[in-house]
Amino acid sequence: MSQIFNLYRLQQLDSQLDSALSKLSELELLLQNDRELQESQKKFDQEQERLKALSHSLSKIEYDVKQQNIKIEQSESTLYGGKVKNPKELKDLENEVVSLKKYLTVLEERELEMLIAVEEQVGVTEQTRQQLQEVIQAHEIKKADCLGEIEQLRKEMTNLENEKNILIQGIPEEFLERYQQIRQSKKGIAVTRITDKSCAACGTTLTGGLIQESRSPDKIALCPSCGRILYGG
Repeated sequence: MSQIFNLYRLQQLDSQLDSALSKLSELELLLQNDRELQESQKKFDQEQERLKALSHSLSKIEYDVKQQNIKIEQSESTLYGGKVKNPKELKDLENEVVSLKKYLTVLEERELEMLIAVEEQVGVTEQTRQQLQEVIQAHEIKKADCLGEIEQLRKEMTNLENEKNILIQGIPEEFLERYQQIRQSKKGIAVTRITDKSCAACGTTLTGGLIQESRSPDKIALCPSCGRILYGG
């Protein structure tokens, strides 16, 4: 079999392997990229913290309202209990009860505002929780798809490597060395076809003699412009 054809086939296999390896790297990076998941988790955690802080504030003001009611009950009990007879003391107690009730009104307004804020934050937190679940599900689907593609790519690469190993056994060492040298210096493309009497890699028009030489089964013909091995078919 023509050694130039073998080199051309080797080039096809190496190009397929390069493409598969590049795709494999992309998939592995995609698999590691969980930025959207992290951002969604962070947002949910932040909303949870806000809800926790608001709930704590609501508990505190509820406690303050309860304590204020106790103070009012105690002051009214003293006022109407009959034990205090002094008119001035009674007047002071009346003023105290009025003042306590006024402040109770302020506290109850704050309590209502905080209750509304907590209810709104509960809604926001639930919304971000649902969004997080959606992101998690999408991430798991993407992960499964990536793993499936990676597995398929690795199988294809194994088949390509097996074919390559069999192929290179029949190629002379000096041909392989030349091929690898050119491939390394020409961004992975060492062998190119001739198309319309031109080098398919760089477009240089070739002489008839060089085209004929490229069809020799055991002689390497190089493009005079880009230096790649020419395969005339």
